[in-house]
Amino acid sequence: MRLNQNILLLGKKVVLVPYTSEHVPRYHEWMKSEELQRLTASEPLTLEQEYAMQRSWREDVDNKWRAQPGPPEESCMAGDVNLFLTDRGDPTLGEIEVMIAEPSCRGRGLGTEAVLMMLSYGVTKLGLTTFEAKIGQDNEPSLRMFQKLHFEQVAVSSVFREVTLRLTVSQPQRQWLLEQTSHVQEQPYRGGTSEPL
Repeated sequence: MRLNQNILLLGKKVVLVPYTSEHVPRYHEWMKSEELQRLTASEPLTLEQEYAMQRSWREDVDNKWRAQPGPPEESCMAGDVNLFLTDRGDPTLGEIEVMIAEPSCRGRGLGTEAVLMMLSYGVTKLGLTTFEAKIGQDNEPSLRMFQKLHFEQVAVSSVFREVTLRLTVSQPQRQWLLEQTSHVQEQPYRGGTSEPL
């Protein structure tokens, strides 16, 4: 996350800010939900484990952002979007995931805008040309959203009960993506500097 630790992305519906220790308590509360655990294939963690995870993400080169509809305050958090650079042998590949955790914020286009913003950031700032999304087979809303964003199914794992979708960004797709995110503004982010003891 060092790459984006001082960057805020301002869209029409969401503000993406780096994941800081101030976000951990809210995120921890979300992840107590059995539905979110199932949809994200996550195991529950203790609050201390969540803080440790946040610290490891902060030190990593990956990008983990909070999606917020409105002012950049923890009370406005709606979910998160992540871009993982997982294949050291292929620096042009990123794995993307999104979660709109607040039920009242679902179905409003926040996830779509957050993913588009991260795809654009990955293409323009990180030189990524291929993106993968691994989604639970039962997570129909996420599958539909990624397919609407031109991702295609490339694999199914019956063991993990997940579908892998891929987007290889051609020149026409790059142009489409940049048009979809032409409104996004990059601004300095100075929040979330304190760490838990």
